[in-house]
Amino acid sequence: MPTEDDEVVTAFDPLGLIGVLNEHLVDFVVAGGFAAGVQGAVWVTIDLDIAYSRERGNLTRLATALTALDAQPVGLPVGVAIKLDARALTAADVWTLWTRLGRLDLMSEPAPGLTFQALRDRARTIEGRETYRVASINDLVAMKRHAGRPKDIAHLDILATVADVMGEQS
Repeated sequence: MPTEDDEVVTAFDPLGLIGVLNEHLVDFVVAGGFAAGVQGAVWVTIDLDIAYSRERGNLTRLATALTALDAQPVGLPVGVAIKLDARALTAADVWTLWTRLGRLDLMSEPAPGLTFQALRDRARTIEGRETYRVASINDLVAMKRHAGRPKDIAHLDILATVADVMGEQS
């Protein structure tokens, strides 16, 4: 897997990533740019962000899915690997990973007070080649406001426009 400083272009297949998570029955909600995009707020994204349940059985299924994806944390020195099992997944709330299908970012709680269960309860279900949940526009706004980076602040206007069209209050 490339290190954080590598300029290797890895194929990004978000539906492939979702398919592997579905195959392993992982309980997750897609967040970030991909979730925004399928709801009409489009910007370029190079990773798939997901929030996931930290329930023990789900962590085991997620670890199995990550093994199938050859996942490794971004920024590891060449030759260093970490076994991403359920125990390791409990050690951190955020993981930034390289996989054979592109970058995958994991968050157990995407913003303070925004628990996985609350996110899941308000999520929309997308059906197509894969069926999956995406964070609501309002929850995406909360995540962007919390992150506060210039690129996140720039996305707020796009999300507000989509919220208006969808009848959500942002």
